[in-house]
Amino acid sequence: MDAGDLYPRLAARLREGGSGPVSRLVVEEIWLAVVEGALDSGQRLPTTRELAIALGVSPRTIERAYEELERRGVIGTRGGAGTFVSLAPPPEAEHERHRQFAELCGDTVRRAGELGFGVDDLVDALAEFRSPERNAPTEEPRP
Repeated sequence: MDAGDLYPRLAARLREGGSGPVSRLVVEEIWLAVVEGALDSGQRLPTTRELAIALGVSPRTIERAYEELERRGVIGTRGGAGTFVSLAPPPEAEHERHRQFAELCGDTVRRAGELGFGVDDLVDALAEFRSPERNAPTEEPRP
């Protein structure tokens, strides 16, 4: 698969939708393409800007996807040369971090269930933490 074939595959996945943010869908689809062998190790990927324009999404969305793929050891960036499929195994610390996060998520869902809330309630509550009002820096009162 060349970069030109990647665009329609990703566009189809975005049209289908799914759970989670667009960056996660991009991560999942690129990872699947690598695992299936549709993208080979060493193959150059489109720039974040090229891919964002082709998919009609924010460049920051693609940057987040590429950052996650790089953390997972799926891709690597070489300054001035581009981004390539690397399939380097992720560092043990990163694997452990993901394991702990998955455990935290499971514990949180279980605890929410004990309180009578479902996963959708939990997602809605977490979304409030993303709101600008909630994340705005608080000003110290002036004397």
